[in-house]
Amino acid sequence: MTERLYLDDPYLREVATDVLESAAGACTLSRTVFHPGGGGQPHDRGTMTVGDEALPLTEAHEDDAGRIWHVVGRELSAGTRVVAALDWPYRHALMRHHALMHIVNTVARVRFGGVITGAQLGAERSRIDFRFDAFGREDLQDFEDRVNAVVTQALAVTSTSVTEEEFRARPELVRTLNVAPPVVDGRVRVVEIAGFDAQACGGTHVHTTGEIGRVKLVKLDNKGRDNKRLYWELAG
Repeated sequence: MTERLYLDDPYLREVATDVLESAAGACTLSRTVFHPGGGGQPHDRGTMTVGDEALPLTEAHEDDAGRIWHVVGRELSAGTRVVAALDWPYRHALMRHHALMHIVNTVARVRFGGVITGAQLGAERSRIDFRFDAFGREDLQDFEDRVNAVVTQALAVTSTSVTEEEFRARPELVRTLNVAPPVVDGRVRVVEIAGFDAQACGGTHVHTTGEIGRVKLVKLDNKGRDNKRLYWELAG
């Protein structure tokens, strides 16, 4: 199986690695810096360099067997040495947005009784959906202020893993109604914002909330009687 370097070091931008297998213009690697997407996080972008040729990575995805496929539009022989390199500005923006969504999720749950029903991260704007019993436009500024109050504390963001058994015994680690967190080798990754929140997640995040920078709640859409869609942007 591919070693997922992004789980331990989301700031690692490139790595020399070997092709394991190739099919239909995509390949698996012995180790990778590319996140395959999932849980509302898009797949990473970047290049894979073979010799002197840099091949654009147009997609990365995980199959049902847990293999990560890197789509480069070229058949590469098993054993070929390549250098996998991220589009770092794009990845870093996603890391900031993903950490932000954890804060938004927790503030919505604790302050407004919101239950997350879906999310989609973007490098410029992210949206997150909640089921609220009562939430209106008069609450938007309070919501934004509470999120920024957490951001400016520069709280540490770390990750650990727990056994699947421990995870099942801690239902508070699950936040999304219809997306189960990934179980890898019988363990579940937990992302913690120090003194504030812990939840199961397989994504990439910045190391402190301060790295997110100030944020803006820019739009609210009603998506059904109780469901609200909130759009967030990084303000700087």
